[in-house]
Amino acid sequence: MKVGKLKAILKVSFTFFILIIIQLSLFSGVQTASAASEEPKIEALIQNLNASNVSVKADSVKALVEIGKPSVEPLIQALGAEDPDIRENAAVTLGKIKDESAVQPLIKLLTDEEWEVEKGATDALIGIGKPAVEPLIEILQDKNEDVYLQMKVVAVLAGIKDERTIQPMIQALKEKPELQADLGYHLGLMGDPAVEPLVQALGDEDPNVRVRAAEALGRIGGKRAVGPLTSALNDEDETVRVFAKLGLKSIEAQHENPLIATFGKEREFYIEDQTREWYKKLDTICKIARNYMEPYSYPEGPVVSYGWGIENRVGVGILEGSEVNKSTLDNIYDVFNRAGKKIGVADVPVVFKYEGFVQVDEEIVPEAAEDIENAENPAGAEKTNKTERSTEDARAPVNTSGLGAMFALSGILISACIINKR
Repeated sequence: MKVGKLKAILKVSFTFFILIIIQLSLFSGVQTASAASEEPKIEALIQNLNASNVSVKADSVKALVEIGKPSVEPLIQALGAEDPDIRENAAVTLGKIKDESAVQPLIKLLTDEEWEVEKGATDALIGIGKPAVEPLIEILQDKNEDVYLQMKVVAVLAGIKDERTIQPMIQALKEKPELQADLGYHLGLMGDPAVEPLVQALGDEDPNVRVRAAEALGRIGGKRAVGPLTSALNDEDETVRVFAKLGLKSIEAQHENPLIATFGKEREFYIEDQTREWYKKLDTICKIARNYMEPYSYPEGPVVSYGWGIENRVGVGILEGSEVNKSTLDNIYDVFNRAGKKIGVADVPVVFKYEGFVQVDEEIVPEAAEDIENAENPAGAEKTNKTERSTEDARAPVNTSGLGAMFALSGILISACIINKR
């Protein structure tokens, strides 16, 4: 009897086991079939990444992101497409999916001949974040690697802001003179974790390292940087002294709140094509407004600059020390809002900030002035006419001229239409 029962139990168990195997096989088949059924849809969406209609592009990116993992490999293949729009938006999509397998293919696009594609790859790697850090550090530390690629890697690492990158960046600051300008700028974007390593670098025997450390500390700011920068005012190297002074001025300025008021409706966009289309509209609004801004422009009025910037809004600079009431701000805003309505844009976003006239420090020696020029225009940025800017070939936001721009103070007006002093 016991033997019979055991056989029955084994028979039932075996049958149950077989059923499980069959179910798993069927489930796997369903998954495979599902993935296969997605392929034509994914291919069609990828082809739409270069559609003439920007909304179609944005919707295609959203759909691919929703599909997720099955779209990763086709999108990686699309990074090699001949059409730059497809390369750019494929990169953007991969950055939103955040799949680690896209890291190496995206790194290759950091030196793409089209700046839009390069930016798309940069933003995508920043979006993927931590999984991209180690491969990027390896490139930065490779003595035989292309310098231009390393410059782009520095920008990505600063965007990710992972503490693991600080020491390799400091080391590169000491070992790679050709990267010092980029590292000085981008180390200043790393925040508080970079302060102590930069304070140590401020004591380096190489004056160029000390210059960039002072630049970065001034941009980061904070009480911890004040003492070392104050000591650097007595540095034997004149350029170090200049950058230390500028750094202290930057820290002092960070305690001030230049914001006066904001008007209108902020805009956010899903892909860069939408942002660039918006920039064109803001540029047109500024040009239309120019005809009505004379009564408010210095010296007749308090406005010293206005223009569109990377914050997707129009910025208006009000002369420091000017007394402006709500009525004046309302009138100035009405100029831009009416200009917007002429091209179908309602609730134009405008921010008002205090701004001073730029004065060149006589203590700055020519060599330091050249350093500052390089700092204001990081590698890859195109020089553009400061009174008018073409959005057709706008490669990077234009910095307002002056020493303060070197430190990229939070909220600084990045203007496309600067009002000349009358």
